[in-house]
Amino acid sequence: MTKIHDMPDDWFIDGQSSSQDEQFYGNTIQTSLNRKNINERAEITFIGDSVIDCKSYTRTGKGTVEYFAESYANETYMSMINDQSRDGDTIYDCIEKANQINDKSKLVVVSVGGNDLLKLISMVKEIDDTNLLNGLLLSELDKLSNAYETMLQQFKTRATYLLMTCYEGNLAYNPQRFYGMDYTAKAIVSMWNDRISRIARDKNSRNNKSSYDVLDIREVMSPKCYYNEIEPNEIGAKRIARAVKRYINETGILT
Repeated sequence: MTKIHDMPDDWFIDGQSSSQDEQFYGNTIQTSLNRKNINERAEITFIGDSVIDCKSYTRTGKGTVEYFAESYANETYMSMINDQSRDGDTIYDCIEKANQINDKSKLVVVSVGGNDLLKLISMVKEIDDTNLLNGLLLSELDKLSNAYETMLQQFKTRATYLLMTCYEGNLAYNPQRFYGMDYTAKAIVSMWNDRISRIARDKNSRNNKSSYDVLDIREVMSPKCYYNEIEPNEIGAKRIARAVKRYINETGILT
C-alpha cells in the first residue's frame, strides 16, 4: 500500500487517480447503506473551518475549495459551488449559517469541530486531577455532540452530508503551546471522531430524507500537510480536495 509520505505533491492537479491513489484512499470513506437518489441538481455546499478555508496558509493562495473546483473545470455536471466555509468557524458558527445551505445543494461537505476541540484542549491543559479531567472531558464532549446534532438538524436541505472527521495536526510544530498535551490531544480528537461516526450512523438509522457519510481525513494528512500545527498548507488542501472528489466519483452522488 502506498504510504502518505510517498504521495507526490502535485498528484491532484490532473484530476485523475492512479492505482496507488486508489489503494491509499480505499479505507478513508465510511458510506451509508441507505443512500437516496435526492435530486438531479449538482450544487455542492462546503461549510466549516480552515480545513476548507485554508487559502491564507498556502503558497498559492488557494484552499480546499479552490483546488476542488479546479478538478471539476471540465465536468459538465458541476454547476455551482456554494462556499460557506470560514477560517476559525466553530460548530456554533455553522448553526448560525445553516440557512446559507439552499435546496439546490445535492452534497454538503461539513468540516467543523477542530476549533471547538482546541478550546477544550486548552481547558484540560490546566487540570491535574484525573477524575476531574475525565468528568470535564465527557461533559464538554457531550455538549459539543449535542451542538453538532443541532447543527445537522438546522441543515434543512434534503441532501447527502459528507461529515469530515478532525485530524490531530502537527502539534510538534508548536511544542510550547502543546507541551505535554500530544497524547491527550490525540485522545480527545479520537473520542470526538467516534462521536461524529455515531451521529452519522444514528441519523441514517432513522430513515431520514438525507444521508450522512463520514470522510476520515486523518488518513490523508501527514506532517508535511500543515502550514503550522493545525492549518493545512497547499499539500494538505490538495489531499483533502482529492479525497472529496474521490468520494463523489465512488458514490456517483452528482450523476
